[in-house]
Amino acid sequence: MGIPSIDGVPYHLQYPQAPAQAVVPPPQPQEEYHQVEAGDTLESIAQKYSTPEAPVTAQQIAERNQIDNGAIDPGKDLIVPTIKQHAAPKADPNPSPEQAKSDEAMKKYLNAEDNLAAFDSGYTRQHNDPDYQPIRSGYASLSTTAREELQKSIAAEIKADFDASANGGVLDAKAIQQYGAEVVKRYDNDPAGKAAAEAAVKEVGIQHEVDSTLKAAGAAPDAKGAVDTLSRELPKLSPEAQTRLLSSDGFDKLVEQKIGPAFTDSLKGEPWKDSRSGPASKPAESLQKLEKLIEGAEPRIAGALAEHGVDALKDFLGRAENDGYSIRLGIDGTRSLVHIAGQVGGTSEGDIAIQGMTDLPLDGSQIHLGVSEGARPNLSIAMAQAHGGPQSVDAAIMGVQMYAGSVNGNVDKLAKHTDELSWLINNHGGSMTPDQLNQAIKDYTSGAGSNWAKTAEELQNKVADQGKTLLDQIDSLSNAPADQQDKTKKAIEGILGDTKSAYAISLALKQHPDYIDSLAGKRLMQNLAYTGKFGEQGIKLGKEIANAYIRNDVLSAAHNYDPRNPASIRQAEQSIDKLKNPALIKLLGLDVEGGKYQSYVKLVDELKKSLPAAGDGTEQIIAKLKTHAEAMNNVDRRFTAESSRPVFEKNQPAGQLLRMVGLGFATMGFMNSASKANDGQFSLTNKNDLKAIVDAANLGQKGTELAVGLGMVTEDSTLGRFGAGNKLDGVSIDPGRWTRADRVFGYLSAGFDYWNAVEAHQKGDDVRAGMYLTAGVGGTMAALSGTTFASALGAGSWLGPVGIGLVVVATAGLTMKDRIEHSNAHMNEASAKFLEHAKFNPQVSQALVDQSGEGWSPVTLLARYAEAKGYKLDEPGARDQFVAWVNAMPTDKLERLRTELHQALDKFDGDVSKLGSDTTVVRPEAYIATRGGAAKVDGIVATVGHIDAVVRDFGIAQLPTP
Repeated sequence: MGIPSIDGVPYHLQYPQAPAQAVVPPPQPQEEYHQVEAGDTLESIAQKYSTPEAPVTAQQIAERNQIDNGAIDPGKDLIVPTIKQHAAPKADPNPSPEQAKSDEAMKKYLNAEDNLAAFDSGYTRQHNDPDYQPIRSGYASLSTTAREELQKSIAAEIKADFDASANGGVLDAKAIQQYGAEVVKRYDNDPAGKAAAEAAVKEVGIQHEVDSTLKAAGAAPDAKGAVDTLSRELPKLSPEAQTRLLSSDGFDKLVEQKIGPAFTDSLKGEPWKDSRSGPASKPAESLQKLEKLIEGAEPRIAGALAEHGVDALKDFLGRAENDGYSIRLGIDGTRSLVHIAGQVGGTSEGDIAIQGMTDLPLDGSQIHLGVSEGARPNLSIAMAQAHGGPQSVDAAIMGVQMYAGSVNGNVDKLAKHTDELSWLINNHGGSMTPDQLNQAIKDYTSGAGSNWAKTAEELQNKVADQGKTLLDQIDSLSNAPADQQDKTKKAIEGILGDTKSAYAISLALKQHPDYIDSLAGKRLMQNLAYTGKFGEQGIKLGKEIANAYIRNDVLSAAHNYDPRNPASIRQAEQSIDKLKNPALIKLLGLDVEGGKYQSYVKLVDELKKSLPAAGDGTEQIIAKLKTHAEAMNNVDRRFTAESSRPVFEKNQPAGQLLRMVGLGFATMGFMNSASKANDGQFSLTNKNDLKAIVDAANLGQKGTELAVGLGMVTEDSTLGRFGAGNKLDGVSIDPGRWTRADRVFGYLSAGFDYWNAVEAHQKGDDVRAGMYLTAGVGGTMAALSGTTFASALGAGSWLGPVGIGLVVVATAGLTMKDRIEHSNAHMNEASAKFLEHAKFNPQVSQALVDQSGEGWSPVTLLARYAEAKGYKLDEPGARDQFVAWVNAMPTDKLERLRTELHQALDKFDGDVSKLGSDTTVVRPEAYIATRGGAAKVDGIVATVGHIDAVVRDFGIAQLPTP
């Protein structure tokens, strides 16, 4: 379809609006320009140009050209109205005036859109032609105007229909959607009209979101209230509404008239002439007010206010300079500016504000102070990028190191506060049932005073929050200019290599796994995966980040997985797909290219097929898990045949991950689909089914070892976000009570911590191994317990990531003498009382609290011996039988056996896993030098058979067969 032109330039496109003096309006882009030839009639012309979507009649041609419908002269130019026709809206028996206006607006809009499309398809010149953009802009402007009119008309129609319903309610988003749907129905006959109506209704809803939020903020009593309202409501809005609000005139007006004066009024006038307070006092006052105002504010809101504050400050300084005053911000102003920059970085609004700050006359010698108080060093890094030189980066590093020092102090406080109970759990907890341990802890905390648990929780939360701040500061430091990267890398490695700072960061990621979804968390994950920054310490942190990602973005969907619910299935599949994140794959040690990566992706897809389906019983679930495990084994067999290292074995990170995630969804699907998740107690059948499912995953762990928790899954706990008690709309309806589903999830979600403990120990990183392992012990004890663990400790739980982790932190680097003294400090009455909860009698408990020469507890080796003899100490009956055997020992014989175990523990360096499995009953022999030559003596026990021989020789009854 051609476009009519004059001298080669489309006529109407030069004049989107018809000239006032023209009798015949110029052609639209949809219309054709026809020059009459001999023999043409209006009917023949109409027939030539008519199409099904744009039918043309002779009468329409005559009317369009304002001529009679008769003979026409050759050579005459005619406009053929080939206007696209749209289906009329559905008829309404009682149309309102607003409907008629919407229909007319719709007609104009569709015509404007059709004209724009016709122009785009029919323009024959190059798009870089100087006439192209102005002409197209004209048609685009007409379309935009028509769309805005359509939106106004439909908004008026929705409101009129709502008012006519007389329901007495408020026109909210739900009502707009409801009445808007009725408007859309009228245009069902025409796809373009329907799409335009849907877009208009959506636009009405977006604008309503913006207007309602601004209205609520404007109604707040003061500036702080307005900021709080905006911060609370902005994240609830649709993404489109969020963007529009921040760029709206209404928001600018709110900042200018209501919020801004709270921190800019002090900059008005000529306060630099006030000799009483000094010229720098007013800028400092303004920044301090701004800092307080945006504390805790939504980052984009805070960034916009910071930008407003910087503009006001620059205006103030400019006016002062014109008046002959050169003002610097001073210590207080600089400190506040650093804190403001630390809060607003990472958003477009905040980054603009920070760039503006780099030119302010701050006190560079004091810039590190704000960072040492916990601010991100965003301003220092921005100054280094803007002005170069090492000074700003040096200040940033100094501040972060000072802050890390304050974190270490709080870790020490937490370690000291929880040291004794941590030691008791680590050394005696393994001899107890979960209920016994629960009662032991309850009695201990009760005896420690009413504030003990509260203090523990407060210290833990403080350390976790500081660890999160350290992560933020590390993220900021990593953005230093290229010529300063070596310096910042070394500083970050030092912080991550410090055991106490590392503990705080680890605890932060356990308590706040959603940190991984923050801007800083995503950047950190990408940096660790792709840049190889921070060396060996970066690899360790990368594993922490990977674990947080798995917990927050993948396993969170497992907790409520219900195979009977299609929406739940879709959510589970989407969560499993997140395992394909290239950054996660890199952190697991795989390349994102090549055969191993492709195999991993296929196995993730296969994992989705292993999800329990509606109606699946234990056998079907087990079969699916075994199929997936065998698929991984087959891939590894192929790798081995190709002389490549296996990747998906159960002891490799990728293999562990896929097995654990599959197991998580399998067990939770089993519990939820079978309606087993509502009662807080487990039946024996439940337990047996779960153990069978665990075994099918081929993780190589006992069910109780797999029950390692990421922390207590209870109200206000480390990972309470994964479910604590029963909730309705996110509010607990029975705080402190676990459903079976909650506790099963506690079993599963921290298999990752268990494996990390093993891996960290193998690499000699016993600090992290201790942290992870305690999470495992704590999670096991809590999950298997039939009571609420958190209630024994007060408002929140602490055991998961605290416990042994803090003992290790507190004793890391101590000499052997110091470590022995630390252990021997727990040979006291409190230790014996704690041990009595395992049903050891008082005399036995008193004997067992005596430590070895190097400070190791004999209880751990006794328990290991029993397990090697076939006892399943996670089962109450077996545990009672083991305890009864120990209680039956005469005290003198138990003390002799304890001495033998002490020697073995010192030889094992406390690692009871070194006890050999050889069951040959024989006393080990050793030789010592004497004056008469070498003399044979009894050696140190090292195997199960050795202990059997000692028990026999001491006249102690053999441990009964379980």
